[in-house]
Amino acid sequence: MNLNLTKSSFRKVSDIEIPSSFYCRMKTGIEEFDNLFGDGILPGCAMTFTGAAGAGKSTALLQLTEALANNGYSVGYASGEESMQQVAYTCKRLNVQNVQIANETDIDSLAAAMDDLDILVVDSFQALTTEHKLNRSELERYAVTTLISAAKRTNCAVVFVMHFTKSGNQLKGSTLVPHSVDVNFMITLDPDGDETQRVLSVYKNRYGRIGDYSAIMTSRGIEVTGKKEVARSQSKGDRKAEIANAILELDPPNITKQAVMQQFNLTSSQAYLALKELQDAGKLKRYGRGENAVFKKTLSNAI
Repeated sequence: MNLNLTKSSFRKVSDIEIPSSFYCRMKTGIEEFDNLFGDGILPGCAMTFTGAAGAGKSTALLQLTEALANNGYSVGYASGEESMQQVAYTCKRLNVQNVQIANETDIDSLAAAMDDLDILVVDSFQALTTEHKLNRSELERYAVTTLISAAKRTNCAVVFVMHFTKSGNQLKGSTLVPHSVDVNFMITLDPDGDETQRVLSVYKNRYGRIGDYSAIMTSRGIEVTGKKEVARSQSKGDRKAEIANAILELDPPNITKQAVMQQFNLTSSQAYLALKELQDAGKLKRYGRGENAVFKKTLSNAI
């Protein structure tokens, strides 16, 4: 069997020089943020930051890049979703002043800009464009290859903001991006808290720790409050399953968001997520829109 390998293809790990950048993490100066990345951001790493619309992706990343800029790093925020004026308006509310912003979506232009940056946020990956004639799948691969290669070459960390599909439970596009990067983050509403509470999940990290962290969203931005604890007496999964089963036992006319909130002492966002998960699983069907929507059990789940 020819494996196309020579003796020189393998090297003893003791003979491999580890780049000095592995020991020079970029720190925000905000301990809670730095802990998310494993004591700072590794230069040249690639990351995804995912969340539903309104969860706080842009808010968190603008705060992160501002903290890095205040610590002397050159940061860039490339928005393909909003105009520079819209981004600047959000920055003013968050007291973000030193982040460099641009309306740039061209893949090659962004790769070239990384020569002068320490970190680049691409908001969003789905908005990226190129002058090359490529189909969507080819463009996705070209973007990943070009921008991650540029990150490694320039030691400029890159963050791809990612969107969910309309179903809200999977990323738009293929799994190429999350598989190719070094770190994956996700921000979600905290099902155990009120509408201001978030969960920051690090579910892949080649150079640090993984885990869930609690955060609070205010008008001034997001504040990470520490590692999220799950009650020992009942896990979050068990609690969600218990509520889901109890919802299915309600009489059909009573399955509304308001009824679920009152019956199970849930916030509006918690009730919405519980009903949406049952709807996505095909166990409930929604009739109507907004607050007046009524949910009924599907035939396979009718009692």
